[in-house]
Amino acid sequence: MPDDRIDPLEKLAAAHRSLEENLNDIERAARGLGDPRGRAAALEGLSGVIAYFERSMIRHQEDEERSLFPRLAVLESLAPTLERLRKEHKAHQRAIDELRAAIERDGGAGAALEVPQLVDRLRADYQRHIACEEQEVFPAARRFLQPSAMHAIMNEMETRRGRGGQGNPAKGISGRPHRPGGLRRGP
Repeated sequence: MPDDRIDPLEKLAAAHRSLEENLNDIERAARGLGDPRGRAAALEGLSGVIAYFERSMIRHQEDEERSLFPRLAVLESLAPTLERLRKEHKAHQRAIDELRAAIERDGGAGAALEVPQLVDRLRADYQRHIACEEQEVFPAARRFLQPSAMHAIMNEMETRRGRGGQGNPAKGISGRPHRPGGLRRGP
């Protein structure tokens, strides 16, 4: 198994695992909105996970759209998939914006009904998206991309994170989101 500190595809897959864990966290927090005694903690948990989406998943999407996808664009058979994934990235952002708005608009009873539905839809969308990337895009990248391209992708990812683009295996890309309220997770 490649080392996710130096392999960009493993790093992207690790971000998917972190995303899945954050979806679990947001689902638990959304369910907590129905309990008036736990509403404040649930809102804090929801806000923390939304901050993760706005920070880490935006960077992750940039990694794919600015570094990985352009290098795979020459594969005609993959072009429709890459275009669909780009559109899904935009749809994910709209869903996160909608989720944030629902929380900010009404942290009470209305949110207790609306937010879990939005979270369920977001989870289903991400599950399909991740499956496509990991079953179609990443294997194609492994077959097609040369080691120099993989190294360049990793350097670009590191640069996006303010690490100078050296692909430092000692530091890697943590993908660890800030977890207010003692929530755990992250690769």
